[in-house]
Amino acid sequence: SADERVRAIDQAPSLYGWGWQLLGFVILAAGIAPLLGGGITEALLACVLGLIVGTAVLTLRRHVERSRLITPLAATLVTFIGTVWCGLNPSVALLPAVTAGMIVLLPGMDLTVAARELATGHVVSGSSRLAFGLTVLALLGLGMVIGGVLGQAVVGTVPITYSPDRVLIHSFLGLSMAAAGLMLLNQAHKKDWPWMFLACLVAWLVAGLGSLLDAPVIGAFLGALAVGISGNVFVSVTGRPGSIMHIPGLIVLVPGSIGFRSVTSLLSEDVVTGIETALLTAIIAIALTTGMMLASVLIPPKKNML
Repeated sequence: SADERVRAIDQAPSLYGWGWQLLGFVILAAGIAPLLGGGITEALLACVLGLIVGTAVLTLRRHVERSRLITPLAATLVTFIGTVWCGLNPSVALLPAVTAGMIVLLPGMDLTVAARELATGHVVSGSSRLAFGLTVLALLGLGMVIGGVLGQAVVGTVPITYSPDRVLIHSFLGLSMAAAGLMLLNQAHKKDWPWMFLACLVAWLVAGLGSLLDAPVIGAFLGALAVGISGNVFVSVTGRPGSIMHIPGLIVLVPGSIGFRSVTSLLSEDVVTGIETALLTAIIAIALTTGMMLASVLIPPKKNML
């Protein structure tokens, strides 16, 4: 039966063991840092923070009760260590490194899926997923406050704001590392790796148009449209699930880091910036949803997967 097949899938051994998954956390964090405007020093700090998050997730998720502590505990540890590190080395920007370190915990995908479900009339599931995403953001914000207070008690005041200064080659290398991390964490078969990297590359290149136009919403819409069309063509040609390309491509585009910056702005008593970034998060999630739905209209997939 279908239930038995689902149980068999859940109980199947992982393609990649504990060590490979931990490596996935590390290289994903290191790769995301340049995409958020960080440099080599921020990527190095993100490696350390990704190692901490990966250890916490892999250790605590085995127990139901302890797994509920993953989000606030990881956020506290990451922010504390990041604050101390940046306090001792002021040339390192705190926010891109901390955000990259916690990227796997950010609910960007949940917010995007919630927007899709609400837009297609699935009000109950969309509302519950939206509430879950907002709760995760709140827990991350709480952990960041605690970790920041403890860290600044050790090294003094450390600003969390930064000015993004992306270097193209750093961003491309970061994208490659982030894609490799996603492949390990998503337990992707090796034959799917090229397709997943292609999806990430398409999303990054097309969304980059939004940066050139200083219009991140347009970039998110075009990126989702490109990822959706690429995935639907992949389904039509290979007959395999479109999620192989859709999920990694959307993860590159989802607005989790923007929503996190909204929470940090509000916690820093910068209410106007916090509200602005919160609205931007919602609009980008809607733009991603619209792009994916339009892709399904322009090139309908043979199978309705994601």
